Amino acid sequence: MQQKEQKNIIPVLIFLIPIFSVIITAALIMFISYKTLNNFYKEQKQEITHNFFNDLKYNTKKRVEIAYSVLDTIYKDKKNKKEALKEFRKLLDKIRWGQGGYIFVYDFKGNTIYHPNHALIGKNRWDLKRNGKYVLRMLTKKAIDNPNGVYVEYLAYNPKGGKPLPKVSYLKVYKPLGIFLGSGVYLDSLNKELVRKQQLYSKLFDSIVTKILNVSLIVVILVLVVTAFVSYIVKRIFKEYDNALKEEKNRLYIQSITDKLTGLYNRRYFEQIIEQYLKISKRENKNLAVMYLDLDNFKEINDIYSHKVGDSILEVVSQRLKNVLRGSDIIARFGGDEFVIAVYGFKEIEDIEVIVQKIIDAIKQPVKIDNEVFEISASIGIALYPKDGATVTQLIKNADTAMYKAKREKSMFEFFTEEINKEFQKRVEMKKMINEGIKNREFIPFFQPQMDKDENLYGSEVLVRWKRGDKFIFPNDFIPVAIEMGLIDQIDMIVMENALIQWKKWEAMSYKPGVISCNVTMHHIEKKDFLGFLKDLLQKYDFDPAKLNVEITEQSIMKNPDESVRVLKKIRELGIGVNIDDFGTGYSSLSYLKKLPIDKLKIDKSFIDGIPFDQDDVKITKTIINLSKEFNLRIVAEGVENKVQRDFLIENGCDYIQGYYYSPPVSAEEFEEKFLKGN
Repeated sequence: MQQKEQKNIIPVLIFLIPIFSVIITAALIMFISYKTLNNFYKEQKQEITHNFFNDLKYNTKKRVEIAYSVLDTIYKDKKNKKEALKEFRKLLDKIRWGQGGYIFVYDFKGNTIYHPNHALIGKNRWDLKRNGKYVLRMLTKKAIDNPNGVYVEYLAYNPKGGKPLPKVSYLKVYKPLGIFLGSGVYLDSLNKELVRKQQLYSKLFDSIVTKILNVSLIVVILVLVVTAFVSYIVKRIFKEYDNALKEEKNRLYIQSITDKLTGLYNRRYFEQIIEQYLKISKRENKNLAVMYLDLDNFKEINDIYSHKVGDSILEVVSQRLKNVLRGSDIIARFGGDEFVIAVYGFKEIEDIEVIVQKIIDAIKQPVKIDNEVFEISASIGIALYPKDGATVTQLIKNADTAMYKAKREKSMFEFFTEEINKEFQKRVEMKKMINEGIKNREFIPFFQPQMDKDENLYGSEVLVRWKRGDKFIFPNDFIPVAIEMGLIDQIDMIVMENALIQWKKWEAMSYKPGVISCNVTMHHIEKKDFLGFLKDLLQKYDFDPAKLNVEITEQSIMKNPDESVRVLKKIRELGIGVNIDDFGTGYSSLSYLKKLPIDKLKIDKSFIDGIPFDQDDVKITKTIINLSKEFNLRIVAEGVENKVQRDFLIENGCDYIQGYYYSPPVSAEEFEEKFLKGN
């Protein structure tokens, strides 16, 4: 009923609004006219006042200057004060100044020397007061302070009787006689002119208002006719418009609560629903679980195969989640590859584990897009109400924290615990410290020697160490976090630059530190400015590129082998050597090994550990050495810990040995002491 009344009132409003618009417009025009005329009057008032005072200043000053000249002539002729003043008074009585002007003369003690009102001549007016001010004292002080002429505004007597009137006078001192002359003008003539102008503008405004009202009346009549016709038409089409509006409103509502790509609920609406679920759970003592789901390695799919493929995978995953979840469960996409699920009313923890396993099984089914098959997996974190949080925000945050734990541990899913929370907070603090460490350049190089078959120093591998204050932070504690933050490249660049600085210091001391090998990752390869950084570094420190090797792991290369080959070729063109680190662990094919622009292979420590007793490690190591010879590559064995291992490697053709057998990674000072001095 209420909606129907609203529909009927719209044509009425269409009828009335134009009429009110005309009335408002007329009022607005009158207001604008009033403001315009008023502003014009103010401008005229300022102009009239300005001209009045200009004339006043000119006339009063002119009178005083004439009187001053006359007095000066008389005095110079008579040389007698009394006679000069007597003759001066006679002349002043005869002069007609016009516009009611006159001259008055006083000495510095308030005695009236001359005044048009002869009754005042000879009188002392020193104590004359008006509105609490001593007029003659004020005039005398102004004249003495400004002997060459000054304008003064004050209250003077009213020639017509009544209250004193404002007056402006020009004063000038005649020093030979110790007197001052003055001439003034009353300001009442200005007020009369302003009143006349105001009356003129009032009549003009009344005339404009009359015309506006007449025109407005005619317009109102015309508007009545037109709006009556328009309101009739609007009433007919309003029903169609109302139906279309309902459909659009419903569409916009759906759009406001769902994710455009997947059709799932969005974050805002999800949080609103869970707020209601929490109230019900609290009232009815029912369980609620919040799951935070993140797809594994989704960024790599986007980067390698395009966002279009990534979007298709998200749509498939969304549909699979809908299929396995119950009708009472709520699922939302929080953005990117992150989904949040609320499971309401379960009985036991085991019920949640069953649901999670269904989700994992559904997601891991291969996805085929454009003849490409993708293996998808997910990491899930779970927070329970009320154990793990009493609010939506707490539950989502804690489920997110548990998800990160599952992702790091590759455990598929984790329930939130305080231990996980503490570990998460520790990682948050570590991230903060890493940012500070990069800003303060706290990361320093350690050097692990590489020896040739004759046990001469070939060079060293540069390894990062973090010295924060007086303490060292272990690489295993900060490197995984730095990789997660995408900052490992910045740390490596700091270490590489510091290593080059140290190498140049050794060179200046006539030491022979050999070749230094610095680690790089796919984070470096993917950076567009990495080659520029290397060029700038070599130029900045005048460093021989032949003395610098970069080491990249086989696994990093095989993440994007074509791009790796392209960038590594560019590095080789700079004259820098390229080594493959941890060779044998990345499953690279021989076809790529043939294409790679490399100088050395490094046998991973995991194959060295079993020598000479583990026959598999022995065979693999011999194969890698023989393979490197086929490709004309040098071979470095890392992780060598005893003489037996060292001798085996040298006998089988290994070129360089690196490991604890010679030394662990050490500081620049210790490396210099052990391997450079006396070498």
